[in-house]
Amino acid sequence: MHEHGLMTKLLRSAEREARERGAALRGVVVRLGAMASSDPDHFRAEFEHVTEELGLGPLTLEVHAAPDHPAGVELLSVVLGEPRG
Repeated sequence: MHEHGLMTKLLRSAEREARERGAALRGVVVRLGAMASSDPDHFRAEFEHVTEELGLGPLTLEVHAAPDHPAGVELLSVVLGEPRG
């Protein structure tokens, strides 16, 4: 459940960034540091689940595993595109 909440928060933040720039969210780039509570495979599975749950459509996910980096999950960048419509 903890990971689900974190993923929802991460995707909502990415959505907000895209909206503020007048663009559509197309994907995210994240770093999983030493404090991340999941491995890249589990993170990808949760990402797919939450994007579907939030109705975000297909999004790309780029994961950088950094077990020596002293952080958790970090949103490094958002991938933007033309607004859907």
